[in-house]
Amino acid sequence: MSSLAGWWQAVLARPSGEFLVTPEARYSRAALAAAVRQACGLWRLRGLAGGDRVVIVSGDDFAAISLHLGALLHGLVPVLLQADTPGARAVAIARDTGAALLLADEGLAEGWDCPCPALSITRAAARRWRRAQVAWRIAGHDPVPEDPALPEDLAAPAYLLFTSGTTQAPTGVMLTRGNVLANLATLARVLGVGPESRFFNDMPLAHADGLVQGPLLNSYAGATLIRAGGFALDRLEHWLDTVQREGCSHVFTVPTVWALIERHAAHDDYFAAPALRWLVSSSSFLDPDLWARIETRFGRRLINEYGLTETVSCALYAGGGPDTGPRGSLGRPVDCEARAAPLDGFDPGAGELQLRGANIFPGYWQNPARTAESFTADGWFRTGDIVRVRGDGAFDYLGRLKTVILSGGLLIRPEEVDEAMLRHPQVTASATVGLPDADFGEITATAVEVAGEVSEVDLAAHAARWLERLKQPRLIAVVAQIPRGLSGKVRTRDLVAELAARRAAALPAGTGTREARILALAAGVFRCAPEALTLRSGTGDVAGWDSFTHMNLLLATEEAFDIRIPVRHAADIRCLADLARAVAASGG
Repeated sequence: MSSLAGWWQAVLARPSGEFLVTPEARYSRAALAAAVRQACGLWRLRGLAGGDRVVIVSGDDFAAISLHLGALLHGLVPVLLQADTPGARAVAIARDTGAALLLADEGLAEGWDCPCPALSITRAAARRWRRAQVAWRIAGHDPVPEDPALPEDLAAPAYLLFTSGTTQAPTGVMLTRGNVLANLATLARVLGVGPESRFFNDMPLAHADGLVQGPLLNSYAGATLIRAGGFALDRLEHWLDTVQREGCSHVFTVPTVWALIERHAAHDDYFAAPALRWLVSSSSFLDPDLWARIETRFGRRLINEYGLTETVSCALYAGGGPDTGPRGSLGRPVDCEARAAPLDGFDPGAGELQLRGANIFPGYWQNPARTAESFTADGWFRTGDIVRVRGDGAFDYLGRLKTVILSGGLLIRPEEVDEAMLRHPQVTASATVGLPDADFGEITATAVEVAGEVSEVDLAAHAARWLERLKQPRLIAVVAQIPRGLSGKVRTRDLVAELAARRAAALPAGTGTREARILALAAGVFRCAPEALTLRSGTGDVAGWDSFTHMNLLLATEEAFDIRIPVRHAADIRCLADLARAVAASGG
């Protein structure tokens, strides 16, 4: 399939078949087609034309998916953002893209200084959407549904993804229709995707692997997408049981989550159903030992995919069919070209991984300088990853050249964090680095110089106002002086060492009562004063206690007490007293 028209026909096929399953509802393919048509009617009602940008900020999976697909198939350029995107960043992206329209969940955009009209997405009340009903509405609008325009120009932009960049200079990756169609065709072939396929992919929709290997590939191939409300360690068993309960054929997640599954899952049969074909790890390098443990324990083959937002989704594959690389490697390129460009100081055969092919983006949105520095003179995309070519033609991963932080599969640009921290009136300098972490690969750590007295609690609260949850620094340290060279450039290695030492010192010592150590751990995770917490403090009264910080608290507790908390205990933790009991039951 090599056209938007063919993609639309795939959406229309099997109207009674399931398209999307969420914890709240089930949606048919007819419901998807109806929602796409309603979106296209909205574009006409608002006077939008081909190439206009539409920013979508929604936590409603079906609304986000159908509005995004409706814009793409109609020739508009959708920009999908996570629902927790800070208002300043969403407004900056709308301004940077020259957006013609911003659509946001009801009440979300109140107070935003939007440079374009902002409309509210409201949800209709129902649980099953098997007919041509529409599960969402745009407040104050009643458009006449119409089919998408399906433009034929494959070189035109399909969508923009803003996964990094500062508020002042957002970095939008521009993917063309041809890029997207090429990568979807490759994914469908490599993964053996068809109308009978049922994907379990709970990754964020506003990121490449959640979007492309979720609703885009699903709608393109006629498959069904299963989403479970996001990964959370305290409901791991229910999350994993969804795979067998829904008869999933493919399970997609990132190496960090695979490591947590292997470490915490209570059973070995989550993937035992005959329908299950592949476990898939994407977004970053998968440790070969973890790879082997997963395949041995769960009795299923795992395929690892390497790619970046700039490659649509994936470019290299390992552990799959004969065209892919062997287990433990980064993989071989499929339907694109790869090379290791020599680097000074590296052995022959090692170098920067560079890519070329139909799935490689043409450049960053309105950023010719960064586009130019990201491509070689002969047209190869510079990934910033260091690799070695194997004798069998696959590539081994050696590390990164660039300063980006890869935390739990999410790419974080230090400049974005530093810009947010410098908005604090007392912060005079900020430098962010990645610290090695056993669970997330890296965590974000920031050193700041300040004028006057300011606490880490205040700095953490400031970061929460300006950064999405997953981008907020796990460690913020006030330092007398950020280490710099004579040119003023941050000495990254020295800063990493200093912040790693600070992190180690911040862990509660192995003395004192169990309860006191837990209170100290919780204060560090939730970025609050220890005296603000008691053992009765829980999910309902501690600001910032959500599924992500809950997982961080459990992991920090396991590290501090050198224990493993069974998921059956983790699921019952609603306050710090519950955590203390779980530690005691686990031998801590």
